[in-house]
Amino acid sequence: MKWIICSLSLFSVVTIKAQSISVSPYSAYGVGEQLFDNNTEQAGMGGISTVPTNPFGQSANFSNPAANQNLRMTTFNASGSGTNYNFKSGTDKENAGRFNVSNISLAFPVGEKGSFGVGFQPYTALGYDIMNTSEKNNIKQAVQLKGNGGLNSIHAFYSRNLAKGFSLGLRVNYLFGELTRHEVLAIDGASLAVDYSNKSNYRGAQFTLGSMYAKKIGKVHNLNIGATYTVGTNLRTDYTDLTTTYTYVGTTQSSLDTISIARNSNAKTKLPQTFALATSYSKDNSWSLALEAKYNTWSDFKQPFLNNNTAALNTKYKNNIRLALGGYWVPDFNSYKSYFDRVTYRGGLYYQSAQYSIYGTDVDSYGATVGIGLPIGKQNDGSMMNISLEYGQKGKTTNNLIKENYLGVKVGFDINDIWFRKRVID
Repeated sequence: MKWIICSLSLFSVVTIKAQSISVSPYSAYGVGEQLFDNNTEQAGMGGISTVPTNPFGQSANFSNPAANQNLRMTTFNASGSGTNYNFKSGTDKENAGRFNVSNISLAFPVGEKGSFGVGFQPYTALGYDIMNTSEKNNIKQAVQLKGNGGLNSIHAFYSRNLAKGFSLGLRVNYLFGELTRHEVLAIDGASLAVDYSNKSNYRGAQFTLGSMYAKKIGKVHNLNIGATYTVGTNLRTDYTDLTTTYTYVGTTQSSLDTISIARNSNAKTKLPQTFALATSYSKDNSWSLALEAKYNTWSDFKQPFLNNNTAALNTKYKNNIRLALGGYWVPDFNSYKSYFDRVTYRGGLYYQSAQYSIYGTDVDSYGATVGIGLPIGKQNDGSMMNISLEYGQKGKTTNNLIKENYLGVKVGFDINDIWFRKRVID
């Protein structure tokens, strides 16, 4: 069983790296659509991740490494997600969808007071294809915006219980990937097209410090307070700006001519700092209610200037906050009469203020989530198949922008077992 899991992990890493996993036009901004820090059970609770979201403590938390105080088994996670999008701009409507592998991770206890984990996830995704048409002085112009690629994260955490109920942890991410953007300008009736393109490769380390305090209240109730700080980091960026012209013969490009080219192999892309604070109140193996706030300093974001790039020229980045409320409920975790009494039911709401404005219009988002955790395997090991659904909205149609409605589903497997521990036989 262990060799099967390890083989699947290696295969899935290759799959994640190769996949194209975004179709949102808003992925054009920054370094793509943010994807990291959200496993399936966390997604079912409005995306809350800074405090424990598993009723039995047997799901590794990579968002806040300190929130692994009760991890007592080796846990392997494999997850996938899919989203259907509905886009609206003026009178135009469009639908699109995508599916991707979203998480592969392995975590286990280290001694009596520590825990360690490693994983691989997509970090951001770039994927859009937009056509804008306009007319001035009886001349029709078409601009096609295209982008693809994404950043990936290989990460590891270590946490340590320092005192009763108090723990600290550190997570290190190594980020890498490639983003490609094109802006193609064509005039109606003219055979010549101009292509402004940018290809950027990114790599660098990111660090997150985590802490958590858990207090027992009475015999069965618990108060958890968690906090994390992700350090702002500079990713080394190797980019090429290229401007070309060409004509079409049928569907084939011809007469390709390079107008300008600029390269920089040692530029920097500045990612923002993130502060997170969350609290939850729970009853042992029964229910939990949690509240979380995350603050991102997106006004610090900087990347090498993309010449003639519409998305970069008309965008202003700003600090933003994400608020979430969520919880879970297990009717009877020890029931032997009803399987569904042992199922974990989850729900949540979230709101995220705009991390950027486009032509002066803020692009914020909000949504609702539900989820279930279905016990699998042995009744006492906490293994689960988790499923979550999310419905949300992002952006608006003001200033010719796009309103995006989306329905997403995530499916994940948490398989728990005792590894690396000598069994005691009396």
